[in-house]
Amino acid sequence: MKKLIIFLGGSILFIVLVVALMFAGKVCPPQGPWPTPPWCATATRNVYTVDVNPVKLSQVKAVNMFDTWGRNYNMSMIETTRDNIDSSFARVKNLGAEEVYVHDFHRAIFGDKSDFTTADYQIEDETFWNDFRDESMSESDLKKLVATAHQNGLKLGIKHNLHFVNIGKYIAEGIKGNISEAVKEDYERFNSSHSEEWIRDYFEKFSARLLAKAKMYDTAGVDIFSIFPSFMDPRFSGHEELANELQKKLIADLRQVFRGKIQAEVSSYGFFEDKNGTEDWTKYDFYKYADIVEIRVYSLPQRFSSLGPDEAISSYIKELDAVAGKKGVKLSVFFAPSSYEDSLNAGPLEVLDYKNEKVKNTAPDYDYQAKAFDAFFRAVAQTKNIERVNVANFNWDDYLDPFVKPKISISTSFRNKPAEEVVQAWFTKN
Repeated sequence: MKKLIIFLGGSILFIVLVVALMFAGKVCPPQGPWPTPPWCATATRNVYTVDVNPVKLSQVKAVNMFDTWGRNYNMSMIETTRDNIDSSFARVKNLGAEEVYVHDFHRAIFGDKSDFTTADYQIEDETFWNDFRDESMSESDLKKLVATAHQNGLKLGIKHNLHFVNIGKYIAEGIKGNISEAVKEDYERFNSSHSEEWIRDYFEKFSARLLAKAKMYDTAGVDIFSIFPSFMDPRFSGHEELANELQKKLIADLRQVFRGKIQAEVSSYGFFEDKNGTEDWTKYDFYKYADIVEIRVYSLPQRFSSLGPDEAISSYIKELDAVAGKKGVKLSVFFAPSSYEDSLNAGPLEVLDYKNEKVKNTAPDYDYQAKAFDAFFRAVAQTKNIERVNVANFNWDDYLDPFVKPKISISTSFRNKPAEEVVQAWFTKN
């Protein structure tokens, strides 16, 4: 009996070792009656026929990759964005794009881990072990990204995700189907009040971080640099003049170490209505000192909700163009409609929260997303003050649920959906 136990234990250990070595080397067994290892499975490339009548766009054409970097973005622990740089950028080139944007990651490490509203923190690299997912880019990552983008005739832009809350908390909340509620609660608490001292401290820390990154990016040959954290970004209510001056100083300082273009972002509410919650956007003009001014559009303002999708998008873009002209800026529009019905009114869902009842019960609607992109391009073609379209988001592979855990079928990703063909038709129209 003892020998049998030893034999079985040794056999199991041998099998585990063989599988581990196959995984490490990405070795695939021949086809047979045994199951195919997950790292050997391939997603199906869907090709759709779409009914669109594009015209030539005068705008710069950009694609924004999904804001994740590193391993486990599909929650299966075997995939990594690094393996998909070549294939994804070739696909972006095939779309007819001129620029591609990726996201670097940063995290705030607090002295008191239970309180993320204080200034007792340092900004450091994000690590895989924080949430078993996103991480900061290395110098070798940057070299590969730049080289591959340039080989495909693309300019590379880098944006930033800054986590003030341990992002691993949200992965844990996902077990309960509660990511969205947890993020909203934390974000509101984080932005409830920032003193003048907190704001000065934040800009000192974040500026130092961005300046160090800018030197790395410049050496690697990155073309476009964002100054804005696109996750849990802080607001500066009551101290807008101070924040405005510190933003302008950051842009000026970056120009001393980074030779590419500087990108700033404007609030989708503040730019239109001069208010983002309690933040007074009439006191901001820092974005006019940047080379690229971008506004993110996941959904449309409530006042357009009574209109049909085509009319709503047309009216919104027309008004956005007029506001940009009035404020004397040329805009880059980041457009990211989700692929489910009425998403332009409801906004995106957290597809990593795949146990959430609302996420589980929302059906994909690929036609809605495809028609939204078509209406967007038709409207943008008539504008004077929109100089760039940045279509978002483009996933790092072709996988869709149920083959992966995140519900990508209802996400903002347009890869491997009919909207990809719509984008390509408009981007390649001569």
